[in-house]
Parts: sequence; structure tokens; C-alpha cells
Amino acid sequence: MSKPSDDFDPFDPVAGAMRAMHQGNMLAAEQAKAKAQEEQMQAMRYAGNELARVLDDVVNSELCQFDAISKAVCIATIAKWNRAKTGQL
Repeated sequence: MSKPSDDFDPFDPVAGAMRAMHQGNMLAAEQAKAKAQEEQMQAMRYAGNELARVLDDVVNSELCQFDAISKAVCIATIAKWNRAKTGQL
């Protein structure tokens, strides 16, 4: 059975090794989480950029006929994405 944390012995080498290992695992887990979040953000940013690029192509295409309101909505959507990318919500 493990000892309660109140009985911590700073001179116990096994406890010190276990504590260091646990702290190393926690650090590795935090780094892995941060890396996964960064990769997810990059994937979302890429998808948003592609959607905005396609929407911009559609708006500027002579083959596609929009009424004024639809074209304004598309242009506003692209502008909102560009603001969101830079944190200007």
C-alpha cells in the first residue's frame, strides 16, 4: 500500500526516482497534447483557407451568376474568415 503524501521522505531514493519519473511523464504528456493541438489548429486553418479560396473563386467567376445579396454574403464570409485567422474576432 502506498504512503500518504504527508509522509513524504526527501531522502528516500525510490520515492525521489518515482516522483521524477512521474513529473517526466506529465511533461511528456503535456508536450504531446500541445503538439496534437497545434497539428489540429494547422489542419483547421488549412481547411478554412481552402474553403475561402474556393469561395473567392466562385464569387469572382464569370460563369456563376449571383444576385447582389448572395455575392455580398460570400464576400462577408471570406472577410470574416480572414479576421478570424488573425484573431480579430
